[in-house]
Amino acid sequence: MALDTRTGAPSGTDLLRPSSIDFESLVKLSNEAVLLLGLDGRPAFVSPAVERLLGWNAESLADHLTDLVYLSGNNANAELLQQILSGRGDPDRLLPKADFQLRSAAGPLMWAEVNTRVLKDGFGTPYAFAVYFRDITRRKELECQLEAATQTDPLTGLYNRRAFEDNLKREWAIALREKTPTSLIKVSLDRFEAMTDHFGPEAVEDCLTKVADALKDTARRPADVTARTATSEFSLLLPRTHAMGAETISAYIHVAIQDLGIPNPDNSAGNGVLTASVGAACAVAEQNGIAESADFILSAAENCVFQARQEGGNRVKTVMNVLGR
Repeated sequence: MALDTRTGAPSGTDLLRPSSIDFESLVKLSNEAVLLLGLDGRPAFVSPAVERLLGWNAESLADHLTDLVYLSGNNANAELLQQILSGRGDPDRLLPKADFQLRSAAGPLMWAEVNTRVLKDGFGTPYAFAVYFRDITRRKELECQLEAATQTDPLTGLYNRRAFEDNLKREWAIALREKTPTSLIKVSLDRFEAMTDHFGPEAVEDCLTKVADALKDTARRPADVTARTATSEFSLLLPRTHAMGAETISAYIHVAIQDLGIPNPDNSAGNGVLTASVGAACAVAEQNGIAESADFILSAAENCVFQARQEGGNRVKTVMNVLGR
């Protein structure tokens, strides 16, 4: 052993040889959340940071590994990680490195960035998985808030036009594949432009908020999408809703807006109160492979609104289309 010529103590080089370092203590002192698992899924080492992150101590964590990962939809990475945690992991497969939702002792799902590695012995034979966790729940919350801000109309809290069109494309593709009916309702407020001159911008904003609240009460299913798509225009996307349902909801919206009793002196069609021209289109594909874009049903609903306005407003127009006949 080399000695320091000034102190007579072992030199720094000898002190830092790997055989003299207690790596486990270093990991325990750090904030790095590390879980070491045998190939059979049994924990060999659980760092204190893992216990703090997930809320279970090292002894009880083993009972929760098999359902630790929240599986939703077709998520191959989540399934691979779940296999590793359940003792069914294949060390020769591509290892998951992604963001996952995990269950915790606290109850609510949390987000973690997870990275996995295979440990091998001196002969190159795999003997364990090292799983690294990093809490990113706060980051995900901020991302969701930012995404919501870019998708939301700031006045009414409804989706904006961009978000509506994105949802329409997605739901329309599903409807064509599954051959389910899709309904789209357009709501255009009659003679709305003149209200600003009569009542000022604050009263107009209050009017739009009340209309938005009425529409929210109408489209309550999780898949329904309600949006403000222009200054005085609203749109409702109703997946898996047939023509009769679209007609019923359109009629309800037409009456609900008039029943708000909001003054609109220039609206002769509504006897001086706010009314709406409502257009609804419903479409369903009877054959697979239909290539119509989402613009098809959007244009159909807009044409219905145009007809309603041309006929004086304060009315409902609907159309039903069957594709592939």
